[in-house]
Amino acid sequence: MRFVTKTRLDYMQSLLKSAIEDTKKQKEALHLLESIERDIEENYAEIQRPIRLTGKN
Repeated sequence: MRFVTKTRLDYMQSLLKSAIEDTKKQKEALHLLESIERDIEENYAEIQRPIRLTGKN
């Protein structure tokens, strides 16, 4: 994962923790953020691969 992306995710996590007072909603939001972070980690190799256009001249 790119450093910039990780930094943004960490900042989003801190915002969620400070902005949401309802513990249940905070846990739900943090779970969603962790899910997104896992998706990014798992798919990062695919994102980095160059897109090759074939058949176009």
